[in-house]
Amino acid sequence: MIRRTITFLAWAFIIIGCITIVFFLFKSSHEGFSAALNEATNYTVSGQFGDFIGGVVGTLFALAGTLLIFLTFREQANQNSRNEIENRRNSFERNFFQMLNIHRANVGELTYKKHRKGKENTYEKRQVIKVIFDEFTDCYREVTKFSSSEDIKDYCNPDYQGKLMGIVARINPSISLVEMARIDIAYLVMFYGLGEEGEVVLRENFKKKYKPEYYFRLLFFLKMKPKKSNHDRYQKWKEVREMPLPELSVLIDVLYPDRNNLKKVDPKTYAGGLKLHLFYEKYYGGHQFRLGHYFRHLYQSYKYLNNRVDICDHEKYAYGKTFRAQLSTYEQALIFVNSLSTIGMRWEYFPEETVNERVRTDLITFYNLIKNLPGEHIYGIKYDTYYPNVDYESREQLFQE
Repeated sequence: MIRRTITFLAWAFIIIGCITIVFFLFKSSHEGFSAALNEATNYTVSGQFGDFIGGVVGTLFALAGTLLIFLTFREQANQNSRNEIENRRNSFERNFFQMLNIHRANVGELTYKKHRKGKENTYEKRQVIKVIFDEFTDCYREVTKFSSSEDIKDYCNPDYQGKLMGIVARINPSISLVEMARIDIAYLVMFYGLGEEGEVVLRENFKKKYKPEYYFRLLFFLKMKPKKSNHDRYQKWKEVREMPLPELSVLIDVLYPDRNNLKKVDPKTYAGGLKLHLFYEKYYGGHQFRLGHYFRHLYQSYKYLNNRVDICDHEKYAYGKTFRAQLSTYEQALIFVNSLSTIGMRWEYFPEETVNERVRTDLITFYNLIKNLPGEHIYGIKYDTYYPNVDYESREQLFQE
């Protein structure tokens, strides 16, 4: 609009100037003024003529020139601004797709050796994610069996219980606090493992949230599980795992008091026959060195995209969708349970501060990061209970039917 106005005024001044010249020449000729070559020039009269042209018409042309110069500078400034925006977008896209390539490389570098079906197998790339997620589900079932009470007070400290209740109030009243606690414990055990270092980290993490009389015994129970390569001991573990909870509780009560010197347990008893005093590799060895970098990079990639204030939400979602297309179903499932654990709640439940208050912080929901999860739940953990506003693919298929 401004450009059209300035252009109109400049041309108006030029036209008025030209009309003024023509009119003045016509009027001068009509009054007897002549500039013929065969006549002497009257410099007094012609000088006055020049003064008029320079003073009146020249001013109009000067105004027109000034407006056109201003318009040129303005167009140049706009072009520079457009170039800057384009350069920023190009820089963003280079960084974004470089992050995408790094994610692919992170997945491509994953390897895991695990005993299965009587032999040691080597898993690579996305196969590793599936095996790790299977370990989470194993641990979740075992934690659930050991944690039979549905009263959150039996597990959590009051402060952490209040924190979980805050999530329920904000997200969905149907969320089970006990289920959230089980998910958190199972994920952290899978992530850190139950080796010496892993157990130290777990105890430090758990003491801020859970009651020691609960999680001490739970960790002892989970540590009893050996790797499958230790066939005889693993068969004994399966017997223990299949015990009814009252019998299992009695067994733990027998073993736990002598946890620091299990040689004292009577070898003639069933508890002594487990030979827990002998060295064996724990089933849950931990995956922090595999998943730590994987999740840090994945989260930072989405945070980098999300904090761009020069990109609208529609475009952000399109870029995020491109990244999500690289995630397998098991990767999305692992993101789901990671986001419900205390080390992954920054995805949505307890987000980090953003660069602008208008930037959304619900990364799982906004980018539909778990959109492609099959069915409605994982071993009873319903997706839409924790993320009710995600546009799940399974829900879309249901509507289509």
